[in-house]
Amino acid sequence: MDAETLPRNVKIDWLKFQVVTYDPLFLRKIRQIIALPFEKQQLSSVKDARETNVLAANKIWHESWEFQGSLLCVKYPPTGIDDPFTFLIDLNGSTLDGLSFDKVSNLLYFAQLDTFFTANRIDIALDFPLQNPRLFAHHWESLIEDGLLYGYKKVRRISNVGSNDGNTVYIGSRESTRCLRIYCKRFSNGDEFDRLEGEFKRDRALWIMQKLAQISVNEYPNFLNGVVCGQVTFTTNHPNILFFSKYKRGSINVPNPTLHLDIEKSIKFFEKHAPTLAMIYEFMGAEQFDRFIQNNLQVGKRKMGVRHRAILSNAKALGFTFGVGLASIVLICAQTSAIAGGLTCPAPVPLGFELKQKFPVDIVNPTPTEQAYLDNIGDGCFQINSGLNFDKICLPGMIVKALRPFIIMGLGLRFIFGD
Repeated sequence: MDAETLPRNVKIDWLKFQVVTYDPLFLRKIRQIIALPFEKQQLSSVKDARETNVLAANKIWHESWEFQGSLLCVKYPPTGIDDPFTFLIDLNGSTLDGLSFDKVSNLLYFAQLDTFFTANRIDIALDFPLQNPRLFAHHWESLIEDGLLYGYKKVRRISNVGSNDGNTVYIGSRESTRCLRIYCKRFSNGDEFDRLEGEFKRDRALWIMQKLAQISVNEYPNFLNGVVCGQVTFTTNHPNILFFSKYKRGSINVPNPTLHLDIEKSIKFFEKHAPTLAMIYEFMGAEQFDRFIQNNLQVGKRKMGVRHRAILSNAKALGFTFGVGLASIVLICAQTSAIAGGLTCPAPVPLGFELKQKFPVDIVNPTPTEQAYLDNIGDGCFQINSGLNFDKICLPGMIVKALRPFIIMGLGLRFIFGD
């Protein structure tokens, strides 16, 4: 089968990640690895770079360097505070054309040596010689509608009217952690290919970047090809899918993203945009603003997807209390007769126990060690380090029962825990 498959060119077409580190020379080292003429963007004349606001990649950065639309940015800690630096590396396809796989490997390996690494996005492109019919001309809509293409529910086709480029087919949602694009790719030298491109974000992007930092450069082409080909899997044999046998060579499974309890991230998002809400309130007045909020809440309820409901279900099951934290849960266990009747904890909590740990264990973004620890618990109990050993407290079901009488107030919205 491999001998019958089409040749292909493999490339990384987008690479974006962030690093938090105390190393002030991190960006200089990154520039040395990339070895491309990034130029510092001109800023207003100020004494302290921390007072400079530069908008790049939809965030505010203190300094940035640019090359062919790619960006290297830095955000400094507040003056006099011993906090780390934050760096953004955002490289587009034209810039990556100038980087060998060897440089990409060194870049990712070095970036992941440090304190905190966040993968934002990686695009991987496979360019195939032209076939008849063209890759984008196949009936991808029918494959989705008939349930033949595994893992996707959405397909969109954009016709390039008045152009010889044909169509661009988008498979999956760009808001998710993966999607596919199929389109005609023309290069400046006149070469033309059919491109199959995978766009990966967040957890999936992190898994891919971690692998790229570990494997040898010689393995890059097969690995990247396998990652993209692994995203096109059919549920059953069917005459309509036979055409893809000459495109698919190898398959690498990128693990599904782990669902994290990120309601806290949603709240922080509202907090970040509180000035905007205040501005709208001042403009509309109290009565019109209340109607505006209620109307949007109703629309939002109708648009809640599977991900939103899964997060909500997890929040209820885990007893997430928007700042109440474990101390309140321990208090609930100690006073069960007054509010929940008959609640008991699996193990007593030591008196005077000082709770500093985030509930349950940095669940918004656990480290690999913490994730392994959570996975190993497996019995529905949470464990707290009391200083001597790990003690279990309150099963999630007990937490939910205990929280039902409470109304938690936050950002002017009421969150009521119920069935």
